[in-house]
Parts: sequence; C-alpha cells; structure tokens
Amino acid sequence: MTLSLQFFSLLLMVFSGVLVGAIIEGTRFVMGSFPRRSLVYKYRVFLEIIVWITLGIGTFYILFEVRDGIWRIYDPLAQIVGILLYDQLFQPVFRLIGRIFLRLIIQPIWWMIRFIWLVVNKIIYLIWKLISFVFKPFHFLFLKTWHLALQKKPNFRYNRKYTKKMK
Repeated sequence: MTLSLQFFSLLLMVFSGVLVGAIIEGTRFVMGSFPRRSLVYKYRVFLEIIVWITLGIGTFYILFEVRDGIWRIYDPLAQIVGILLYDQLFQPVFRLIGRIFLRLIIQPIWWMIRFIWLVVNKIIYLIWKLISFVFKPFHFLFLKTWHLALQKKPNFRYNRKYTKKMK
C-alpha cells in the first residue's frame, strides 16, 4: 500500500467521522422533534443504536472499498478526530445547510401536500353537499312515509267489504 493511499484513506476516515457526527446530530434532532407519546420518541435510544450500527457497517464498507478491508489502528482515531472536527468547526455550517434545506425544500413540499389535502377535502365536502341537496326532498318524503311502511297492511282478499263488491 502506497503512502498516498494511506493518506487518502486517513482523510476519508476523517471525512466519514464528520459525516457520522452530522448524521447522529440530525438523528437526535429528528427523534427529539416527535411528540412524547409517539413510538419514535419512546424508542429513540434503540433507534439511535441502530443508526450507530448502520454507520459502523458503512465505515467498514468504505474500508473494504478503499483498502480491501484492511483495518489500521489510526482508522478509529481518524474517525474520532472527524467527529471532534464536526463538533468544533463544522457544526454551524451543517446546521445552516440544514436550515436552508428545511426552508427551501422540506417546508414548500409540506405546504403543497397540505394544500392538496385541503383542496381534495373541500371538493369532497362540496360533492357531499350537492348530493345531500339533491336528495333532500326524497329524504323528507322518506321520513314522512316511513311510519306507513311499518303499519300492518290490510289483506284485501279476505276483506268482507271488498269481497261483496266483487260478486
């Protein structure tokens, strides 16, 4: 392994440490923003452990791709240096990028989803009102004649008055 490849893998591990710090902080922010009654908030520690395991697997995948899985002692140290660099230098930059992403991408998409939902609900409400307006007279007749359907009907075949008139 050449010296330039070792230096490149060291920089890659530092960069992955910076990304690990950003992903963990983002995960904690997202999980903390859920309501306290939600399952995500209740199991946030378990979910964070899953994220840490996934990041560890991703780090070893990077090592596998760059150096055929050869692990050196400076790899975890470089990743810790990357996490500390994120904490001291890059955290304000990532937070600014996150706020810009939230304002320019996430909130307009969320606004459009809510707007479409509102329009669909209003259209369904309007259709329901039109149908109920059309059937209102029939509903009135139904309510007025419903009690007649429950009454016992006379049997005209055995009615004496009716049979006398037929003869």
